[in-house]
Amino acid sequence: MGGLAVLFLLGFYCALTLLALIYIKPFWAKAIVLILALLIPSADALYGRIKLKQMCAAEAGLKVYKVAHNVEGFMDDYREYWILEGNYKYSEDYPINGTVTRYSMHDGKVVREKKVSPQSQYRVSAKYIGSTKDRYLRHQFTVESIQGDVLATDTQIAFNGGWAEKLLAAFSDAGGGTVEWCTNTDISPLIRHQKLVLNTLKYSGE
Repeated sequence: MGGLAVLFLLGFYCALTLLALIYIKPFWAKAIVLILALLIPSADALYGRIKLKQMCAAEAGLKVYKVAHNVEGFMDDYREYWILEGNYKYSEDYPINGTVTRYSMHDGKVVREKKVSPQSQYRVSAKYIGSTKDRYLRHQFTVESIQGDVLATDTQIAFNGGWAEKLLAAFSDAGGGTVEWCTNTDISPLIRHQKLVLNTLKYSGE
């Protein structure tokens, strides 16, 4: 039913435009009607995409403000990965009631210590800033100290579409959502996560 509603809206809009072109006589007036018919549903979408490119150039991508050295471990969702592949000494999950689960390697095996006091001085987090109701949405990975000092960020920005795109999406079976991201969105979240950590939290593994 959503697809039929979209077709009905498009057909109704095109019909109104056609009627206006038929009944309005001056050529210059027809030209204005045609230009308006094109701009009304698309002007803010075009501007939004131009603004997105500007925001991507200014804000998106990897931003390293400070590099930390001799970091043996940190808090992150990719816990076992960093001790298996990242050459770190340990990794921890986020605290619950003041304690964490710590992952480390002993005799070639992953060992989990539950409900221990955290040792990490740094943490990596991921969050969405905004919602599909907003004009722009950000997905950001952040490396920060436990005290809250930001060392690095990796930010993706998305445009949620113009008013006509949102209206049609509301009637569509697919629902609403973002229509365009920054150009480096083809890089997977895992690769972005790896680059952010390895460029910010340095540890020799010795």
